[in-house]
Amino acid sequence: MKKNIFIALCAIIGLSACSDSWLQRDSLTESSSETFWKTSDDAMMALVACYDGLQSEQLYNGSPWNMGPLNFDCMTDNGGHFNWSGWMEGYDIANGTQSPSSWAVGSYWSACYEVIKRCNSLIANIDRVEVSDAERARYKAEALTLRALIYTNLTMTYNDVPYLTEPLTLDKAECPASKRADIVAGEMANLKACAEDLPQVADLGRITKGACYAILGRLALYNEKWDEAISAYRAMQSLGYSLAPDYAALFTPAGEKSPEIVFSVRFEGPGVSEGCSFNAHWNTPLEAMNATLNLADEYYKLDGTKETSQDYAAWVDGKLDVWQPHAAYWEGRDPRLKATLFVPGMYWNGTGGESAWYGGAAASLSTVYVMKYFDPADTGNSWDNGQDFYVVRYAEVLLSLAEALVQKGGYQESEVLALVDQVRQRVGMPTVESVEGTGLTKEALLDIIKHERRVELAFEGMRLFDLYRWHELEDAVNAVEYERTHFGMAYEKRTYNGERDYVWPIPTSELDSNKQLEQNALWK
Repeated sequence: MKKNIFIALCAIIGLSACSDSWLQRDSLTESSSETFWKTSDDAMMALVACYDGLQSEQLYNGSPWNMGPLNFDCMTDNGGHFNWSGWMEGYDIANGTQSPSSWAVGSYWSACYEVIKRCNSLIANIDRVEVSDAERARYKAEALTLRALIYTNLTMTYNDVPYLTEPLTLDKAECPASKRADIVAGEMANLKACAEDLPQVADLGRITKGACYAILGRLALYNEKWDEAISAYRAMQSLGYSLAPDYAALFTPAGEKSPEIVFSVRFEGPGVSEGCSFNAHWNTPLEAMNATLNLADEYYKLDGTKETSQDYAAWVDGKLDVWQPHAAYWEGRDPRLKATLFVPGMYWNGTGGESAWYGGAAASLSTVYVMKYFDPADTGNSWDNGQDFYVVRYAEVLLSLAEALVQKGGYQESEVLALVDQVRQRVGMPTVESVEGTGLTKEALLDIIKHERRVELAFEGMRLFDLYRWHELEDAVNAVEYERTHFGMAYEKRTYNGERDYVWPIPTSELDSNKQLEQNALWK
């Protein structure tokens, strides 16, 4: 599938190549509408263009400088950048100094609407293509599901946004924002309607029935529609997904075909300029991307108890020195710790050992780097590599179903614990019952699920959305600030500005070009 996507993209690029027909007088803005939508090849190229939009460095790719899903976690209590400055996208959102003219605020909006534009074009024109009814329905369902994924992200960041469901025309180029609730209702209805038009199994990287249900479930969960989330996630339980036995290997090319992967953005590399760079690095761990000790503390001991870096730190000059916790701190912990984080005692392509500081010199803020998705042995191709990014994994589905059941109420505790236990026991961690017991309150169960989401899904781009929907951003900011002020971590100061920080401002450029748009009330 990766190679097929690359070939199709080359064909799309070829549509704009120079030729002897350059004097053709077709409209430069609407020519494809009259000349392109004819054959099945046209339909496939248009569909590939929809998927290709997900490879944006603001969406599901990235780099040390561009946002991407891993850097989304650096805006939370999971991580931070070595050099949060004006040339690193998202720095001001992390620090609470963002504005309507911020780089990330504008670029994320543009990347999202580029995908929506491509999906709407296919949806509007696919009926003109000479393909079978089943194939036509499938293409439309794939585009609708991709569009719903993007609207999920848009409504989690900007809240109320323009709800575009058909291609814009010059006479209707401006439009107001729609209420988030209306967008969510519309996209959920579309997802329910198109699920049956999708196959249960498809080429890797294409939307399936399971991916459609998973995105429906996520959209419902993020908007507190518990019954809808439960229904969608239950529909997935009979579709053949399962957890991979090796958590660490899952985030390597060898894990891309695992039955745990519900939907991934695929990359082809190296050498064809279709690779990813969200996991790019030099000969050392990626200096720009650090994890926090606050996150490291969340990876419990193998018996399920929690010990923190402070428990292993020494007092130096009247302060706790947590820069280098005793080596015992890093041992005997949840295996996801060293699958997710590069910590003291680990080796990076043969170098490291004593310290997570590469040779004692790399630019770490907290002695902990990000390890998930990174390949220390691949130093030559990491900026153009073929590692897929997993948009949805089955582990997320299990934890989301558990959360929706508890949030709704009237749940069977045994069912909720069984869902969480599957995720825990995959890595050899003890069950909830054996550590926390049974007969737990709703609040206790939610705390367990929230913890499990954090350690299971770290640096997969969902922590910020979780903090937003749980309304726990202030706690996250305070946790990072505590490390900075009490332990001398070299983070830049982070600030919490109240309710305003739960919604991104409408970009200035969009307000200037679309006079029907109004700035979010919290940002006026």
